[in-house]
Amino acid sequence: MTVWQIIATGLLWLCSFAGAAQGTEVIFQQIDTCLERYHQQAAFSGVALVAKRGELLYHTGFGYAKLEEQAANSASTKFLIGSATKSFTAIAVMQCVEKGWLSLQTPIRNYLPMLNAELGQLTLHQLMKNSSGLPVHLNRITTLEYRNISSEELLELYETIKLSFTPGTQYEYSNLNYQLCALIVEEVSGMPYAEFLEQCIFKPLGMNDTGVQRTHDQVAERATGYVVVEGNLQPAPKNYLAYAMGGGDIYATAADLLKWDQALYHQQLLNATSLNLLFDGTPGAFGGYGYGFKVKQYARGINSQEIGKLVRHGGSMYGFVCNIHRYLDDEVTIIILGNVRPYPVMEMTVALEELLRKYHFFE
Repeated sequence: MTVWQIIATGLLWLCSFAGAAQGTEVIFQQIDTCLERYHQQAAFSGVALVAKRGELLYHTGFGYAKLEEQAANSASTKFLIGSATKSFTAIAVMQCVEKGWLSLQTPIRNYLPMLNAELGQLTLHQLMKNSSGLPVHLNRITTLEYRNISSEELLELYETIKLSFTPGTQYEYSNLNYQLCALIVEEVSGMPYAEFLEQCIFKPLGMNDTGVQRTHDQVAERATGYVVVEGNLQPAPKNYLAYAMGGGDIYATAADLLKWDQALYHQQLLNATSLNLLFDGTPGAFGGYGYGFKVKQYARGINSQEIGKLVRHGGSMYGFVCNIHRYLDDEVTIIILGNVRPYPVMEMTVALEELLRKYHFFE
């Protein structure tokens, strides 16, 4: 290579770098304008994060983590993520499968022999696909109490449960599916569910601001949840977190969720075979559900017919909303965590997706 070729190559690299930097600045401004509109017109309160291939494009807080103290939401604010917990539970199950502790097609009575005959015939595959026939919530079968209920007590509640359809024949979203998964992880690992997640997911990834919250835990820098009553914000009712084991009891920051997102891209938690099973869902069939993730499609360009795979999960609890979108073919991630419910987080996510498509982040 001649001196002039070296100089030309360097100039091209500098121009490319400058163009990328300018593009990042433009998309930051566009995202900020979009979300500021949601904040001003619809009182969005929470944190939004957008990244491509792990590089932050946007990460900003809106509104108050604690309205009474005028404490603003920030990058360090923790939120309950609701049903997005199920994605973590599915990963925990697959880690146990990789260790040879579990089989996806074996009746779960092999792991929880105390279950009645009807429930004991279920498989982990049916639980994680939401095709078991279990009821949607525990409050359909018992009165919830604001206390820490043990795993043994939870299992006792399953003694009288009847399935609503033949397992594997239909789809019905159920928190109980993932609670049973968490109880099985406890049984085969010999660790409480929260400890398993800490040792096998949170700690290895440096997710220092993420954890499992029990009923009376006081979590530092966790946002207070609010509900809208006659146009005003009021503290939300308390969440019965002990009953949400495996299906809705994790809190996290958006930054920690990005670490987790990137670990999935780089096979730090699971091998390629397990990841394919997580994301193996047919859009429109059986809820488009894989293992712990809803599977959809997205258009990769404005005028393109090329389709990519989107895997996502949302969450909603008293005072909290969450939406995590992972656009696999372009390694784009959108994370929205909010502490006011109800709130149209899906609408916000779609608005951000359209912006990213407009500025060619999906090509």
